[in-house]
Amino acid sequence: MVRQMRVVLGGTFDLLHTGHEALLRASFDGRPEAVVIGLTTDRFAKESRPRVNPYEVRERNLKRFLAARKWRHARIEPIDDPYGPADDLPELDVLVVSAERLPVAVALNEARAAKGLRPLGIRTVPMVLAQDGLPIASRRIREGLIDRRGKRLKPLQVFIGSNNPVKIRAVKDVFQALSLPARVRGVRVKTDVSDQPFDEEAVHGAMNRAKSAIGGGDFGVGIEAGLVWSSVLSDHFDVQYCAVVDRSGRITVGHGPGFAYPPRILEKVKAGATVGDAMTRLTGIRGIGSRQGAIGYLTEGRLDRKGLTECAVLMAMVPRIRRDLYARGAPPR
Repeated sequence: MVRQMRVVLGGTFDLLHTGHEALLRASFDGRPEAVVIGLTTDRFAKESRPRVNPYEVRERNLKRFLAARKWRHARIEPIDDPYGPADDLPELDVLVVSAERLPVAVALNEARAAKGLRPLGIRTVPMVLAQDGLPIASRRIREGLIDRRGKRLKPLQVFIGSNNPVKIRAVKDVFQALSLPARVRGVRVKTDVSDQPFDEEAVHGAMNRAKSAIGGGDFGVGIEAGLVWSSVLSDHFDVQYCAVVDRSGRITVGHGPGFAYPPRILEKVKAGATVGDAMTRLTGIRGIGSRQGAIGYLTEGRLDRKGLTECAVLMAMVPRIRRDLYARGAPPR
């Protein structure tokens, strides 16, 4: 007779949420013979977090959580270190961990090998993300930022690496269209690229702006336009890049439509002028970049700079909109 699997996992399980549910669901998948749940002691839990419910409360809530879902054959044990019982018990088969804890799982198997125990199979569960694209966590729930299912309760703090009012309005409108409540503010930053970027300088400028802007916010946004050379068409195209970085350090990048400038504009730019300066001389419109932009003038008002910028911002948000498709290890369809 083939013995069924015995599964082990661990955690603090402070304020139970959908991330915990995903971890536990993966543990009970396949109807294992037994599931050992390591529950951190108060001492161990407080090493990494300032506030946590007492062990007795967390244990009681976890038992109720398991019973409500009819997840049986579970044994809860206190753990006072990162490995708990998983590096000692020979009868275990599978270790279930969240994606961020994978390095701990690898180290645990090394500790088992040092004791002459066979390694555990590792079942990795992707982090469950909240509405704002950041992981659901008890700490964030306790701070009132999100609820237990990940709905955002407080506006996002979004900082843009620019004081250009066109960029600020464009970012505000995109976040609003995505139903992401946000307070958007522009800040001055250094881009470490030239005043008139060419080719890869533009995307580097956008990323530098985003990273410099985020500070203590939830998101940093960088927007940078540059002239990108096409060897096929032997011409430069104006392309606006947007980079979005979140508090976890993840960066997503996109760009908007590209268009060619009149030859006399390119001549002035190649001679050292910026596109903004060259367009001001051509049109007589001061600060054109903070108004309709070159694209507004060249399309006779059919598309202005705000619309062009919104395209770039939206493209940078695409992997955050369809997170299920862009997550590492997303199943093929």
